[in-house]
Amino acid sequence: MKLVIATIIVLIAAAVVAVFAMQDPGYIMISFRDWTVETSFTLFAVVLVLGFIALYALFRLLIATGLLPKRLRRWRRMHGAQVGRRQLQKGMMKLNLGRWQEAEKLLLKSARHQELAPLAYMAAARAAQGQGVESRRDGYIRRAQQSTPKEALALSVAQAQIQADFGHADQAIGTLNRLPNSQHKDPAVLKLLARLYTDACDWPRLTQLLPELKHQNVLPQYDYYKLEHLAYAGLIKHTARHKDAEALRALWRKMPKDLRNKEDIIADFSIGMINFGQGDAAEEVLYRRLNKQWSDALVYIYGLLGGDAEIHLARGRNWLKKHPENPVLLLSLGRLALRSHQWETAREYLETSLRITPNAETYQELGNLLAFLDEQPQALECYRRGLALSSDSFIQPELKTGLVQLARPAEPGSPRLTSATHPA
Repeated sequence: MKLVIATIIVLIAAAVVAVFAMQDPGYIMISFRDWTVETSFTLFAVVLVLGFIALYALFRLLIATGLLPKRLRRWRRMHGAQVGRRQLQKGMMKLNLGRWQEAEKLLLKSARHQELAPLAYMAAARAAQGQGVESRRDGYIRRAQQSTPKEALALSVAQAQIQADFGHADQAIGTLNRLPNSQHKDPAVLKLLARLYTDACDWPRLTQLLPELKHQNVLPQYDYYKLEHLAYAGLIKHTARHKDAEALRALWRKMPKDLRNKEDIIADFSIGMINFGQGDAAEEVLYRRLNKQWSDALVYIYGLLGGDAEIHLARGRNWLKKHPENPVLLLSLGRLALRSHQWETAREYLETSLRITPNAETYQELGNLLAFLDEQPQALECYRRGLALSSDSFIQPELKTGLVQLARPAEPGSPRLTSATHPA
């Protein structure tokens, strides 16, 4: 196509020159010592052009046959590589600015140079992906792989990175999983898989990846433990929502010991066990942790335990010695007393909690109790005060810990919990 266009341009130019030459062919005289050459300008121009073409053809022939002097060939290669690097640099700049079409053109020009081809084609693949043309993206990736087959691993990781950066996490995971088994433990592969599983909230796969991440020292220690915490927090919530109590208990047993002391992990485990009707298992974990380290969030959950409420109430009273004016503890003890049918004790705890910190949720519990005791005016007053404190929710900020959310109970003293820290 380029040859056709060039031929047409030459013919047009020749026709234009011929028209002017017919009107005035011009005159050229060249004198050198005893030699003098006289001719028309038109003929001189034609000879000059033909001479240039002949020299260019000879130059190309020498290149093709390898007869060009080594120094000149070396200069030509260096000059071509320099031009290619400039094109690659400009193309990468355009790529960073999101000017996908301009970047793609420059990168393809730089890819003509063999040593730049792998990098240029992978960058062009990113530019094609930016334009949403996956067929061109895949074509450039294949060219990059063909240009340097020994670097298949690096190019596959780069391909997965491109897919991930443009929101195709499933494609990226598929690209990495198609690698030979011997390459699955490469640090770059592990690091990218960890990112992809995290973004996809695929907690089961992420936790399976953790031992190899730790063994290979893929992440700095702080980042690894942060990721481990996130993975198990997500997995415990996923298990609580989609499996059963035995699966949740098994996960708890195999979880790293230091994580079993984390507040949010304990909260999510306890919520799951309560919802499975295994309040006693949750109570054991909560009681042990609260004796070691106090947490308003966890004592709040303690007040929602099922099982033997009288035993839970008796054990919970021990904390009043150190926390006599903690409104969250008093609310929880009031709830446990309600489930133990100790109405006056429950009333005392709830009223004391409200004197310390007026709270819509506590007003609701006390209002439910007073309504049950047929003290309707007092119950209505509690509801009114609770609504005044929180017009859109029965849960006040003082008792919202960020770890749990309380669904409005269907009956007094028996709420159901759902966790609210990580997606499952």
